[in-house]
Amino acid sequence: MKVLKNFIPFAAVLCLGGVALGEDTPMEKEMGVMNTAYKALKKSVEDPAQKAENLKLIADIKKTTESTAKMEPKMAADQGAKKAEFLAKYKSEMAEFGKVVDALEAAVKSGDTAAAKAAFVKLGELKKKGHEEFKKD
Repeated sequence: MKVLKNFIPFAAVLCLGGVALGEDTPMEKEMGVMNTAYKALKKSVEDPAQKAENLKLIADIKKTTESTAKMEPKMAADQGAKKAEFLAKYKSEMAEFGKVVDALEAAVKSGDTAAAKAAFVKLGELKKKGHEEFKKD
């Protein structure tokens, strides 16, 4: 019983702490889906035996790329007069990311593992660059 008395305040702190941190934005949730697919694809992108699974993961990345390209990063709110320019750059870079996703999909479909690996590496570079420019920590 004593353990339960000590646990209840601890559980309350955990619950309140979760509320204080806030929930993920819709964009963060979508990007989380993309990141999960990206990590899984990293392990299998060069394996032709995983073609069907890789295409499914790429479809997830493609879908979230399209949906998040229509959203605004949190940093947009901090841009003031440069918000339109910031959003135009974001949309442009998301379009470039989408083109590389399309190239990756084509390479996987054709069985060209070298091209798939190259496209995947390019996605990683664009992901890193995009997070540096558009993601608030």
